[in-house]
This record gives sequence, C-alpha cells and structure tokens, in this order.
Amino acid sequence: VILTHLHFDHCGGALKYSSDRSKIETSFPNAIYWSNADHWKWATEPNAREKASFLKENILPLQESGQLQFVDPRKSPFEDIDFLFVDGHTDKQMLPHIRYKDKTIVFVADLLPSIGHLPIPYVMAYDTRPLLTLQEKELFLNKAVNEDYILFFEHDPVNQCCSLQRTEKGVRAKNTFNLSEIL
Repeated sequence: VILTHLHFDHCGGALKYSSDRSKIETSFPNAIYWSNADHWKWATEPNAREKASFLKENILPLQESGQLQFVDPRKSPFEDIDFLFVDGHTDKQMLPHIRYKDKTIVFVADLLPSIGHLPIPYVMAYDTRPLLTLQEKELFLNKAVNEDYILFFEHDPVNQCCSLQRTEKGVRAKNTFNLSEIL
C-alpha cells in the first residue's frame, strides 16, 4: 500500500477497527505500507497549519503494526514504480509513476487533485506552499505531456484518468477515461 502522504483523506482507510471494535488494526494485514522518512517526521511532528490533517490515530498504528516501511528517495523498492517527491502541498508527498503496458500512469494525489486543477494557477487552499506547487505543477505537466503520461486523479468525482495535450492555454486534458479501460 503506497501512502502518497499522510493527510487523513489519503491514509484513513489504511486502518480499521477489529471485528470486536477493541483495537485498531491494518486494513490489509499482509501488506507493507509505504511512506518516506521525511514525510513521516513531518506528519508526526506537524506544523500548526497541517495539524488537523495529520490524525495520530490514522498514522501511529501503522508504525506499531510493524508493516510500515520507508521508500528511499534515491531508489525505488519496486521494479515498475518510481516516485516523484513534491513539497508544495505537504513536505515529501510521493507521486507514484507506474509503468504498465508501455505506458506510465501517474497517481497525481494532491499535486493535481482533479482535472479542474490542470491550469497552473489553480492550486488547493490546503497547499502549505502554493507558489512552490505552481512550479512543481509546471515542471510535472511539461514532462507529462512530453512523455505521454496518463494522469490518475484522487479527488475528481467525474474523471478518473486523462491524457494530455498542449493548447494555447497551456497543458490541458486531451482524453478522459476510466482506469479500467487501460488495464
């Protein structure tokens, strides 16, 4: 289980109550949960801005379970998955780049939570460093369109995925589709 970052809406499902509701346990008892050490420190020693987004009850039991491991930013532990680390939304958010059937699918998490966030100036109010998000988005979107990435959205209620194209207004969606269409 790859945890892009530890805000409650991205990691809350990693844990559940036991059947008798006496304890909290991992939702996937045979899985390894992946984060990264820098983001873990950021989440477990939160700043005042993000404190309400990092719920200890969603985070600490992962470590206590013994199932938590950290991605080394210099080398992915996976053969077909690499990570881009971005810092505008929260420190060391991980965006998995998954190579599948000669395509690269990027789970864009909160760098681009929806297709509506493709325009460079459209960032979330939750971003800790919105100007950095602008820079990260511009670099990422240029690379994504050049390398024909498929974007997989976390928070878009209508569009699961899209391909990209350059337009006179910048990088925009070319085609939208469900992830199941490429699997």
